[in-house]
Amino acid sequence: MKKFISICLALTFVLSLVACSSKSIGKISGAENEYITIDDVVYVRDWENGNGFGISDRGTYLGEVSNGTITMKVYSVKGDAAGEYIYTLWDWEGAIYKRQEP
Repeated sequence: MKKFISICLALTFVLSLVACSSKSIGKISGAENEYITIDDVVYVRDWENGNGFGISDRGTYLGEVSNGTITMKVYSVKGDAAGEYIYTLWDWEGAIYKRQEP
């Protein structure tokens, strides 16, 4: 019985580490979640998608952003050497955000 309890406690510990390991890197703001702030850099949703990037250009996972209600996964964009764009994924919906000029 002690062995079973030890195994259950170990599994609980491992699962809690996995569940709490999300990497929050910024915040979402705006009435329609059109702004993302990461390290004092503001990104604005590119509604017109004039940049030509899409889901196939999703790069490296960077972390998560949240507004307390919604959490989006954030990825770099392949082919964007300047780092002006990020790709976000919320449930099944993806969007491209562009760095806002200061």
